[in-house]
Amino acid sequence: MKKFLLAATMLLCVTCAGCFQGNSTLVVTDDGKFFLRNKFIGVPLLAEQIESLKESFAHNPNADISPVTENNMTGYEIRVQYPDVKSFAAEKIPLFMAHEGKCAGIRQRTGWFFDAYNFDLLSSGEQSFSPSQAAAVQSVLSQVTFDLTIELPYKADSNNADKVDVSQKVLTWNLAPSLLSGKDKHMRVEFKLWHRDRIFLTALVELLLLAATIFFTVKARAEESDSLKSDLTSKRNVLAGLTVALALISAYMLLTPVTFAP
Repeated sequence: MKKFLLAATMLLCVTCAGCFQGNSTLVVTDDGKFFLRNKFIGVPLLAEQIESLKESFAHNPNADISPVTENNMTGYEIRVQYPDVKSFAAEKIPLFMAHEGKCAGIRQRTGWFFDAYNFDLLSSGEQSFSPSQAAAVQSVLSQVTFDLTIELPYKADSNNADKVDVSQKVLTWNLAPSLLSGKDKHMRVEFKLWHRDRIFLTALVELLLLAATIFFTVKARAEESDSLKSDLTSKRNVLAGLTVALALISAYMLLTPVTFAP
């Protein structure tokens, strides 16, 4: 991508007109699926470079590649679906990979009530520009856009996005200035995917234990036989202990902060 944008920049400077638009959108669903949508469009002069971008995804048999035309620009929209985070990470897309000493990539910690995710990503700017090239970059920067957008099913716990919608579920980073200037840009976001079925099951068990505790409490108070009252009281105490223990364990799992190594 960096080489493409550099070539595009030089071409745009030569023509003094034209533009390129690219965006990469990652949609994460509440059941842990990942949908990646890329769109690359540009003026006819950039057709060869856009074709090379398309070919970088053509190896994936699940990639849905469609031609796109907008005004004087043409290109492609590329959609790929992944069943889980492991298959997405296995694709080894540079923008989402770990880079030793720079970023950790995509990390996940699984739990009973939720899975926690940490995206520590890098738009690497390894190229350098001569003074004339740097001036050219600034002159065409407004004509080149490239964004990374991550759409989440729940509010992000933390992020450093350039733009966040009011729900704090759609996060956008503007990568064009970084890619064209050759400077690194870090993108970070942490979020959770909640296991609603497990939350419901835990709440149901807790309610059943509480109901059983109340039942044996009422029965013990109404019982006239001391031996039966003692037996009912013992059962009540066991159930009450289980109720409290489950509540404390649940609270611990829900409230303990999830941490990822730097």
